[in-house]
Amino acid sequence: MVKNHRIVNFALFEFTRRACSGGGISPNGFLMLPVYYLQIIPTLPFALLQLILFREKIRNTQVTKDPIFILGHYRSGTTLLQKLMASDNRFGFLNYYDALFPNTSMLMGKWMQSVLQAVIDFFKIRNPFFHDTVLPLSEADEEDDYLINKGSAYSAYWGLIFPKRWKEWLNGSQQFSNEEYLKGWKKEYMSAVKFITFRNKGKQLVLKNPPNTERIAYLLQMFPQAKFIFIYRNPYVLFYSIRNMWKRAILGFYSVQLISDEELDEIVFGHFEYLMGQYEKDRNLIPSGNLCEVSYEELKDDPFATIQKIYSQLNIPDFEKTAGDLRAQIESEKDYKNFRHIFDPRTIERIGERWAGYISRWNYDPPEVFAEKIS
Repeated sequence: MVKNHRIVNFALFEFTRRACSGGGISPNGFLMLPVYYLQIIPTLPFALLQLILFREKIRNTQVTKDPIFILGHYRSGTTLLQKLMASDNRFGFLNYYDALFPNTSMLMGKWMQSVLQAVIDFFKIRNPFFHDTVLPLSEADEEDDYLINKGSAYSAYWGLIFPKRWKEWLNGSQQFSNEEYLKGWKKEYMSAVKFITFRNKGKQLVLKNPPNTERIAYLLQMFPQAKFIFIYRNPYVLFYSIRNMWKRAILGFYSVQLISDEELDEIVFGHFEYLMGQYEKDRNLIPSGNLCEVSYEELKDDPFATIQKIYSQLNIPDFEKTAGDLRAQIESEKDYKNFRHIFDPRTIERIGERWAGYISRWNYDPPEVFAEKIS
């Protein structure tokens, strides 16, 4: 299917192609299809106009410093880590506004972002991935969100809309084994990085994008001096947090397919194993001094010291100049409230069996109580 990607890498065609080959659509999914098409079709002339006006400016944008990439599985603390790193105003990032409206955000400008944020604040429109927060358009988002909202052929998140194809679309090995697809992805991803750099007036970027956890080799081909931060989390807690994300956000707001609880559990188990396996395979490709690994627990327990450690290990200069802004960002994160879930013994046993290697490697114990806060 991927060999014709150059022909269908156009939002309307690409979504239609995926809908026809994604493994079926549920009755509720058919109700969501008009929503997706209404997001695509009316923006087509604006997308063309934005392309005409800004293509050369973005194409000529120079990425003078290779990015800092935050790696890790979904719900491992990548978002918190990026927020704390991005408190250093030397760094730029992709914000929600540009990711949600990639085809029109430059045409509409900051005034439209302000208008939309006022509407979001007035109606208290929540971010489905973070239940107690109003959607913040100025905060950081992920490159694969930007690409999926463009209708690009090169986003892993087609596997969220069509979870029955998760092994091929959420996991990337099959697609990246196709040289033509890999070449197209590199071109599209570099264009995204240039876009983000342009929007941030040339700043070095700190980017958080969980699918990049399996793309180390390809990222290094494009950005040989890139720095990487890998964050991991207690797998027992992580399993529940991922499953909760799927049930509350992905299946409720994005997917056009229904899957059983058994299918969902296999996605959670299988994709974690895949991403971590790819990371372990390629982490040694990263040059010495360009990788720092931290745990979510140490970041939560002492965020200031953890960020200071990252700056030290990655040789990022002038930490003291951003210390005040970092403390302010840490203070602003204290109001976040975690979900509560009840652990059940059978699921804990299955996690211990499936993810035993990572539990042992990262030195985690099973939870002792069956009422734990999960973000």
